[in-house]
Amino acid sequence: MKRRTRLLKQTAIESLTLAIEVFNRPSPTARIQGVSLSLQHSFEMLFKAVIWEERAEIQPKAGGNSYSLRECLGILRGMGKLSENEAVVAATIAAHRDAVQHQGAAITEERLYLDAASGLRLFDDVLARCFGDRLADYPEFASRMLPVSANPPREMFLLTESDVQHIRDLLKRPKHRHAEALAFLRTLVVSEQAASNPVVVPNPPTEKQLQRVARKLQEAEDWTTVLPGLARLSLEEDEGMTYSLRIVKSKDAIPVRVVKPGDDGVEDAASILKISELDYWCFQFTELVSRAGVTWYEGEALVFLLELKEDEDCFKVFKLGKQWHGRYSGRALSLAREAKAAGRVEEAKAALSQHRRMKREEKKAIEAAEKS
Repeated sequence: MKRRTRLLKQTAIESLTLAIEVFNRPSPTARIQGVSLSLQHSFEMLFKAVIWEERAEIQPKAGGNSYSLRECLGILRGMGKLSENEAVVAATIAAHRDAVQHQGAAITEERLYLDAASGLRLFDDVLARCFGDRLADYPEFASRMLPVSANPPREMFLLTESDVQHIRDLLKRPKHRHAEALAFLRTLVVSEQAASNPVVVPNPPTEKQLQRVARKLQEAEDWTTVLPGLARLSLEEDEGMTYSLRIVKSKDAIPVRVVKPGDDGVEDAASILKISELDYWCFQFTELVSRAGVTWYEGEALVFLLELKEDEDCFKVFKLGKQWHGRYSGRALSLAREAKAAGRVEEAKAALSQHRRMKREEKKAIEAAEKS
C-alpha cells in the first residue's frame, strides 16, 4: 500500500513541477492550458494518494473510473482533511481547468498567477498535514521554485473588479468584442460556483446564462450583487512562509444563496449547482466503527457520548430510494478516533449503559402508571 501511495504522490509532484515550469516559461503558446491542466492533475493525484492511504481504494466499490478531482475533493472534505477555504482553492483550480479545456474560457495573467501561487500553498499544506512532507523535501522544489509575476495581485476584490471592468469594456460599442468578453466571464462564473460551494458538482454555465450575467454586469453599478461568492474572497499572505499565498472567505461579506432548478429567481442566477452530498457524508455506521477501530457497541457508545447525531457537521439522514439512512462525515470519524485515543471508550460505554437503564426505568414507571 505504501508503494502505491508513493507513486501517486510522485505523479502529483511531477505535474505540479510542470505547471510551475510552464507558468514561468517565456513562450505564451498553450501557457494557460499547460498550467491549468497540470495544476489540476497534480491535485487529483495528491488527493488520490491521501484517499488511498486512508481507504486503500481510489474508485467506487461498484467499479468504473477512478475518482475525479471533484469526487476526491468531496471525499477529503468528508474525511476532515480539507478546510472550506482550502476546498475553494482546489475547486477553483478544477473549474478553471474544465472551463479552459472544454469551453475555451480565457483567464487573465493575474488570475492564472493566483491559481499557481495559492495552489502551491495548498499542495504544501496538504502534503505536510497528511504525509508529514514538505515540497522543499523534494529535489524539484528544493530551490524554492515559485511562480514569477511582474505584477502579482495583492487584493482579491480589486482583482475581480478589474476583471469585471475589462469585460464591461469589451462589451461596449464600438469594441463589442462579445465572444472574448464571454470567454473571460465564463472564468468568473465558474469561480463564483466554486466560491459559493466548493463541494458541489457544477453545471457548466450555458451561453444564455453567460449572456444574462453579462447584461446584469452592464446594468449593475455594484458587481458584488451579481457575483456575491467572489465578493466574499480575500487574500492572505503569511510572512516567512516559502509558499505564502492563501485564499479565505470573509465572514463580513454579503451572503450567497445557492438556488436549485425550480426555485424563485433561478433564471437570474449566475450558476446552477447540483449537489453530491454523499461524498461528504461518506460513512454508514458500520464503516464508521470499522475505521474507528471499535466494536459495534463501543461505536454506539461513542456516538452517544460525543453527541454525534446532534452535531449537524457529523450526522445527516438521507432518503435513498424508499428508505432513510443515517450517514456520518469525516469529522465524526475524527472525533471518534480522538475519543478512543484519549481512552474514553469505557466512559462512553458506562454513559450509554446508564442512559439505557434510565430509559427502561422510565418505561416501567409509565406502564405501571397506565395500569393503575
